[in-house]
Parts: sequence; structure tokens; C-alpha cells
Amino acid sequence: MPSRRKPISFDTTIRNPERIPHFISILSKFENQIIDDEVALKLEGEIIRYKIFEPTKETLGTYVKEYHDKFDFIADDQSKSASNRVLLYYNEWVDSNPGEMDIEKIVYLLKNTITAHKDKGWNGGWESRIHTQFNFLNELGLVRVIKGEKIKISDNGKLMIKTYENGYPIEDKFDETYEQSAFLNAFCKYQINNPYRKNTISVNFFPLVLNVIKYLDEKYNYKGITRQEITFIISWGNNDYKTLAELIYQFRQEFKFEASNEVVYEHAMNLMDDSTPNDILIPATKAFIERKKNDYKFDKLIVETPDEVIRKLRLTMLISLRGAGTFIDINSNEKNKIDHILNNYSMNINFSNEEDYFDYMGAIDEDLNFKQEAEESEEEKSIKEKAIEDWAKEKNWDFYRDEIKNVFKNGKNGTQNEVLKYIKSTVRLEFLIAVIIKKALPNLKVIANYKADDQGIPFKTAPGGNSKNIGADIDVYEDNIHALLEPTIATSKSFQCEHEITSIRNHLICSANSDINDEKDYKEWFALFIAPFIHREVGNQVAVEKGVSGVDIYPWSCDDFVEFSQNVKSIKDYKQIRDYVKIQTMPKVD
Repeated sequence: MPSRRKPISFDTTIRNPERIPHFISILSKFENQIIDDEVALKLEGEIIRYKIFEPTKETLGTYVKEYHDKFDFIADDQSKSASNRVLLYYNEWVDSNPGEMDIEKIVYLLKNTITAHKDKGWNGGWESRIHTQFNFLNELGLVRVIKGEKIKISDNGKLMIKTYENGYPIEDKFDETYEQSAFLNAFCKYQINNPYRKNTISVNFFPLVLNVIKYLDEKYNYKGITRQEITFIISWGNNDYKTLAELIYQFRQEFKFEASNEVVYEHAMNLMDDSTPNDILIPATKAFIERKKNDYKFDKLIVETPDEVIRKLRLTMLISLRGAGTFIDINSNEKNKIDHILNNYSMNINFSNEEDYFDYMGAIDEDLNFKQEAEESEEEKSIKEKAIEDWAKEKNWDFYRDEIKNVFKNGKNGTQNEVLKYIKSTVRLEFLIAVIIKKALPNLKVIANYKADDQGIPFKTAPGGNSKNIGADIDVYEDNIHALLEPTIATSKSFQCEHEITSIRNHLICSANSDINDEKDYKEWFALFIAPFIHREVGNQVAVEKGVSGVDIYPWSCDDFVEFSQNVKSIKDYKQIRDYVKIQTMPKVD
């Protein structure tokens, strides 16, 4: 059967692409092993053991003796005690820390429970999850996971996990720059028709987007494309960006910014009807829409795929968000990289086999790598300050009260803001905390150290300490006070006590020494540690650091921080030890 014309789409099994390095890090334990039935289950077991993927009780915790629907399955343990044993092991896993539980127990669970999933060439059930989890990573050339063959991780895949171990970033060594470089290397080469995804179209998607935006800017002074206009790119079938850009121009001229999603859908559908002219702005025939509406679903074209496209484009750090998220534009801070991509990766390549594709995709183009210690220009810093100031003025306290909670939610239950939803939770929290402190104290100078686009909207978290950066998340200045704000999404007791507080102590000492050496007028230094939940033991750790090193650290829960911020007069008002972190002491007895 010949391949049929399909709109551009991306595999969304790993809906949050930031999770990709976590999966590759676990996979690296199995590199060069031939993936047979046994290895497949052990690999999936490790992914679950380290809680990169967390199945529900209905699947991993419920014993199934036999199953004969989508595939045939017979539980490995047919004894009467199997059901209780499955539940026992499942509860043990739920209560365990990542990597703590014995792999043999996890594999036992996989052999005696099922997930109703079957992919071609893989055994039904848990093993098939491997294909689902790694197929898009195969497409990106980061890995090669094929049943019956050696597991491979490309040079680019290894770059992505350079500061990962056992599925997670390495404390004090993590540098997000590596994975940002790896994402850019992968997406700039990615083409829709590849050995893993059959389609009749030939599109180099990311260069196509960049070319369309650049063409519209240079010819019509259009600063970016709208979310609706992304639907036209999704529906396009080749790399002819000029014709596509002209159609987008015509559409905007005719409908301004008032076209309904239904109108966008009708015109996009015509681009996929090969029996009609695709270079003329007209809606598809009713007959074509009726015939193809199940293949080219409305929500998929209008909502889901544009959303996924923007998320993936943002991972490259070459796309900025303007106009409250209305426009997707080229990030002018990275013009050299963009020119390099358009000059080298705008043409489709035919590959004779999967190995050649892997070699091409997995090679690292050094011109696309971001520098680990790149120094920000004063213009970049001022743009970030302006964005923080604008957000502080534009939004009310109710908005920030809700959005702080949304940081820790996912999908439809999380933020619906057209900018915030494209910002990774770790850096989104940094951004919101910077905005909140500026809203609370408008005269405060707030310097956020995250990496941002040319509109001041964050890409990635503040870098760790290096020769050019102390490593603090947010610096704030008031009179002779230099304070540090250190937000984290981490809720683990050990991580907060052993890592976060120690790092903040070091940041404070380095900041004070730097200010003194530079003969700055600051006389007081302290830090606010902000997390969704503060463990009581953090209070004792803070007291220890105060007694040993003389540093002042004040822990705040996120919700408490927002509520308290509505009535402050000075940064010094935050110098409080809240009741939930009061020092624990032995009781006094007479």
C-alpha cells in the first residue's frame, strides 16, 4: 500500500519533550546490548524503577492471570499468592525513592501485569512500551532502539545526557546547555519523511518555519507568524517556503486577525487536497472535507499539533514569543545559528536505510552548539528586566496566586496562558518569582539569570556556578542590600536539605566576597529559598548554616510567598523564619 498524504505531526507519546534526556539516560545502561525479550523487559523495568515513567495501579499493580484480547498473555506466576505479591511489590515501588527497589521485583511485576498495548515486532504488553517510548527518539537520531538489534546512542544523544546519570541531572554538574544544543542539532535536520515515518511529503520542518518567518519579515515586515498560521505550515507538503509564505500573507490580508478556527481549517484542508491548486487561497470543497475529516481531524490541525510544534520549536532556543504568545518569531539573539541552518539544512535528503539516517542525524554540528559560559550582553539583560517589569504591571495577584499552583500541574489541569504553557516548569517558577517580587516591590532592581529570548521570555534555568556566573537564580538589590532568590520545584527532603541549602550557602558567600572585592556598597546579604513545600528539617539545616558559616537563609513555601508579598514594604520584610520551618529542639523538663 502506498504512503498516503498526511499533515505534519510529531509523536506525542512523550508529551513533554523535556523528558527525553531522562529516557536516554536510562537507555545508556543498555548501550550495545541486543534488545531481545529479556533485555526489553529489564529496560522497561529500569525506566519504571527510576520513576521516569510511573504506571498506575490498574496496570502495574493489578495481577492478570490471562489475557486474550489484543494479544495473548499468560502470567509468569500462576500461584494463588501471585495477586497479593503483585500488590505488595507495587506498594513497595510506590513508596520507594527512584532506583531504590530491586529490579527483579519490578520485572516480576511486568511479567504478571499487563498494559493493553501492542506494536509490530514487539511482544504485547510492557515490552511494547519500549517502542512507544523510543520511536520518536529514533526519528530524531538520538538513539537506535530496534528489536533484535544492538542498542545505540548517537553522539548527539550522548551530548543530550552529558550531565545526567540514572535518569536525572547530576547535582552540581547539570548544565541545560548540552541538551539545548542536542535538541537544536536534532530538530534542524529532522525531516517529516524518514525511515521511521512514511509520508508522501518531503518537508524539513524547522527550516521551513524559519524560512517562512524570515521571508514574511523581509518582504512584508511581518514580525512572526500566528498560532493559526502554523496550521498552514502543518498542512504544507514541500519546502517551497515562498509560495507558502505568500498564501499566509494573502490570508492575513483578507481576514486580518479575525478568522475563525473553522475558516482556518477549511483553507488548510485545501492545501492537502492534491486535486486542487494548492498555491491559491481557497477553502477546500465540502466533499473533500467530509471525506477526509476523520483523517485530518479539526482539533489535531487547529489545536494539538500547533501546540506541539511550538513546544518543540522553543526547545531549540531559536524561536521567541511575542504579543502575549500571539506571535511565534525568530529569536534575533541567535541570528548566526539561524543563518547556518537555512544555508545547510533546508533541503530534503533521501536515505537508503535506517543506519545512514542514524549516522546523519546523530552527528553533531559544532556551529549549532550553545556555549556553556556565554556571557549575556547588557541589551539582553535589559530586555529581561523589561519583561519582568511589564508582567508585574499587567497581571493581578489572583493571576499569580493561580499560576504558582499551575507550575506543579500538567496538561489541561495546568496553565492555559499562551506564554507560560511553553515554559518548562523549573524556569517558569524562576520567572514567576522574579515577576512577583517586582510586583511586590516595584523599586527593587531584579536581575534574573535564566536564559531568555529577545522578548525576555525564559528558555532555560539559570546556569550553575562558573567562571562568569556565581550561580544564583535571581539577584535583587535594595539600598545597601544584595539578596538572592532561589526557587526550586524540588520537594524531596534530602534534596532540599543536602543540596539546595548547601548551594545557596555557597552562592551567598561568593556574592558577598565578589561585592566586597569589587568595592560595591552592599553591607547586607541574605537569601530566600522558595519551594512548593518546605520540609521542617530545612529549618534546622538553615540554623546550622547560620551557626557555622554566618549566612542568612529564609525558607518560604510558594503559596505563602505569594500571599505575603502582597503587603511588603521592603525586601527586609522577608527575613522571617516561618512557623513551618521553626527549629526543632528537645523539650525542657523541670
